[in-house]
Amino acid sequence: MNIKYCIAMVVIGILLAVGVQAKTFKYEIQEMNSSGSGLDYPGLDLNGATSGAITIEQASPSEPAILTSLEINFPLAASLSTKAFSEHDNVFRTSVNRAWVYRQLNVEMHGFDIAFPNDQFVNIDTYVSEGDGFLNDNQPIGLGQPLFNASGRLVDVTPSQVVDTKTLTVDGSKLKLALINQVISVPERGLESAIVIDSLWFGRGEERLYVAVNAPNDVSKFYKPYRIAITTIPGPNEEENLIRIFAKNEVNGEFETEEFPLQDLLDQAYPVSR
Repeated sequence: MNIKYCIAMVVIGILLAVGVQAKTFKYEIQEMNSSGSGLDYPGLDLNGATSGAITIEQASPSEPAILTSLEINFPLAASLSTKAFSEHDNVFRTSVNRAWVYRQLNVEMHGFDIAFPNDQFVNIDTYVSEGDGFLNDNQPIGLGQPLFNASGRLVDVTPSQVVDTKTLTVDGSKLKLALINQVISVPERGLESAIVIDSLWFGRGEERLYVAVNAPNDVSKFYKPYRIAITTIPGPNEEENLIRIFAKNEVNGEFETEEFPLQDLLDQAYPVSR
């Protein structure tokens, strides 16, 4: 599927978070690589990491996001899994007991903003611990001997689902719109927050439409789009379809976007469709 987008600004109201359900966000570490950092143990090959993932949890828009887990997979070694990170100046640290042949490893993650992790590059440095107290101070005392470094690009893979669909005929061909129940950030398109609609236009293909939300990412990522409304009105030459999206905020307060022409989305996603 080719990724296209349209920016349609959304006017919404923001309420204080009361009784908010905590959310869990998952990110794959793609374009990943790893290499040893000097310390070599016979038979333990930590080069060429194949994949990885992190989990971030956030209790509410007013609470900080927390890094809760990291997993790195290797082609020639068992996976490394870690939890219980502490954070200081956007550096995330944890210790792992009995990993591979080592009593304890110290792990540092850095290079990304936890509030806006999508499409950012993360660096992971791992050391063989030579003592205790790694997590007890703002600055670590004795990281230990470097074991390996890994890096990659974070990609949002938080589970989502289609919550509403609409099928209509546009320019003589059937068009199916599928609304996703997550608001995401799309930094490569300059969108901090966007509602996602997948489209299938028969004879023209599949595209992804983004409706930009004018609210901060730390608030809007708790929003839950749930319904598409299409209104058809007479136009100067042919009927015009207007689209509106309904959503709920972090406290289940309802809001809706302004109504805007569906063709604005389609013209940008399918530039040679007319």
